[in-house]
Amino acid sequence: ALRSAPIASFPTLVRKIPAYEIVPDEAVELIHEESLKILEEVGCEFRDDGAIELWKAAGADVRQTRVRIDRTLLMELVSKVPPEFTLHARNPERTVRVGGKNSIFVPMYGAPYVRDLDNKRRYG
Repeated sequence: ALRSAPIASFPTLVRKIPAYEIVPDEAVELIHEESLKILEEVGCEFRDDGAIELWKAAGADVRQTRVRIDRTLLMELVSKVPPEFTLHARNPERTVRVGGKNSIFVPMYGAPYVRDLDNKRRYG
């Protein structure tokens, strides 16, 4: 009965007040530098062949399922990301705009459920 009950949709809110900077610029820069170091030296594990092929095509250092991304390449790719985009839901009523001055309400930033490589549904 609970699963069949409709879920209330929250609208996307558009902020009309300035964002507050709660972390000093120096700390943000330190986090950024350390994250770049991790992506360059340690890398990230990918278990999807399609994703691995995309990273190879982009010029990343791919060894089996480990992808190491040079900071120059990463920043070049990040610079191509639009500042705002539409995240389309299966139910069009739940489609939202992400980025810009939009605020959206989700249990986390991403899907609450995902399908694993064995096509089993699990919490995101």
